[in-house]
Parts: sequence; structure tokens; C-alpha cells
Amino acid sequence: MQTIVIRNAAWAALLAVFTLIVVACGGSSGSQQDVEDQLGFSQEGTEQRQSRVENLVAACMRTQGFEYLPVDSKAHLTALLGSSSLSGEDFEKQFGYGITTLFEQRQKIALGPNEAIRSRLSLADGKAYDLALVGDAGGSFLQAMDTADFSRLGGCTLKATEEAFGGANVLQSLEMKLHELDQKIENDPRFLAAAVNWSRCMKEAGFDLAHPQNVDSSLHQALEAIVGPEAASGRVRGANLPYDRPALAALQRRELEMVVADIRCEEKHITKVEDTVKQEYEGQFREQNKALFQQVPAP
Repeated sequence: MQTIVIRNAAWAALLAVFTLIVVACGGSSGSQQDVEDQLGFSQEGTEQRQSRVENLVAACMRTQGFEYLPVDSKAHLTALLGSSSLSGEDFEKQFGYGITTLFEQRQKIALGPNEAIRSRLSLADGKAYDLALVGDAGGSFLQAMDTADFSRLGGCTLKATEEAFGGANVLQSLEMKLHELDQKIENDPRFLAAAVNWSRCMKEAGFDLAHPQNVDSSLHQALEAIVGPEAASGRVRGANLPYDRPALAALQRRELEMVVADIRCEEKHITKVEDTVKQEYEGQFREQNKALFQQVPAP
């Protein structure tokens, strides 16, 4: 989806899709295009910070008694999509936002080069490995980068992310401030009015959604209903998980149709308004948070 909190639709979809570069190129994450560039949240900055986090995770896992190989994001992306250089438009045509359409692929390559390492462990040791790596919540670094929500990080992933952002206090402050920025933009009367028009446009296309963010949330909920919340979140992996495959195929087709409608309706009703509103609030954000910007280390 191409609006607040989601970053570029296809690029946001990619980043959110594969545990490593999770956000694709279709919508502007919404609230922080320029701000995110300054904070190192651009595509290039995210890749650089991801590389640093991967190396820190490997070091942390060694202290826990586990082997972990830093994952190369481009190699992982190629394994997932068959290419590391799909344009946003091509990604959307093939995968929509990648929420349901890449579920099977994510299951097959969930841990990348570390899948073989984990597969050699006993059931108990495998659970211990996962706990050391991501904690109880099971969130990924790039999902956190995509949404500016670091609350689901745990284990070595959280420890490495905190170090990459200059410490836990900086990370928590950054998360809170970015969330506040998103809320201000979303609650601006101009954006709210645009969202109403977007909703009407989507309903005409056959999708009864009240807000642009409902595109992602509705697809996530539908995926959970079919494969279960554990599998949908990535906490349970495996190419042979029991679920209704025809139902998933139907949902994937619906995602592709929904994305086409979303892009058209956003371009018609959201994009210009969001750009104007975002620019205003980001200017205020930069002035009010100069000290925070200085505390966040470069990628």
C-alpha cells in the first residue's frame, strides 16, 4: 500500500516480505520519506544497517553457543523472487504487496543460509535457537524498519538493532517519535478527507475498506485465518504445513486485484494530499528532534 507507515508499496512489500529487506516500491512509507533518509532508513541506508545488524547478530549468537551466518540481503532477495532487481511496478504485477503471494517462498527460505544449521538441531535446541535469535515475539529487523515498530524484536536481533541505532534509549525514543509523526499525519483533516474518498473508490472496485492501512491489515488477517497466526508470522516454518492451499491461492489472487485498485485509488485521492501534509509535519519533526537525529549513528 502506498501510504503512511508503509513506505513504498512494492519496495515496502519486499522488505516486509522477506525477513531481510522488508518493504517494496509502491507506496511511500508514509510519514517519513525525507526524515527516513536522514535517519538512514532509505533503501541504501537500510541495506547498510541490515548488514551491520547481521554481523552483530552472528557475534551475539556465538555468545549463546549457536552458529549464525550473516545473511546477504541481495542473495536472499534473489532466492525469494528469482531476481534482486525487480522494479516496483514489476513486483506489484507479480506479487502485489507480497503479503500472501510470497508465503510459500518465505516458508522455504525462512532462515536463508542458516536453515541448514537449524535443521541439524534437535527440537529442543531448535526452539532455543529461535529464542536466542528473535525472542518470543519473533519479529524481524526489516519489519521493524518498515513500520518503525521495534516492539516485536527480541533476542540477538533486538540486541543488535539497539547497538546499530545507538542504544536502547535512542531506539525507543526514535520509535515513539516516528509513531507520533505518523499519527499526526494520519489525523490531519486533509488526509482524513482523502482517506474517505479513497474508501469510496475502493468500494466501487469491490473492496470494502475504511482506511488505506486496512489493505495490509486485512490481507494479514485473511492469511492468518488460512495458515494460522504462527505460520503467518514466521514463528512456525516448513514447506509442508497443513493449510487450505486452494483458499490461499484464492486469497493471493484477491491480493493482486486489491493492489491494482489500491494503487489506482491512492494515485487519485491520496498521493498529492499526503505529499503536502507529510512535508509540513516532517519540517516540524526535524526542527523539534535535532538532538535525536544526532544520536542516531550513520548506517
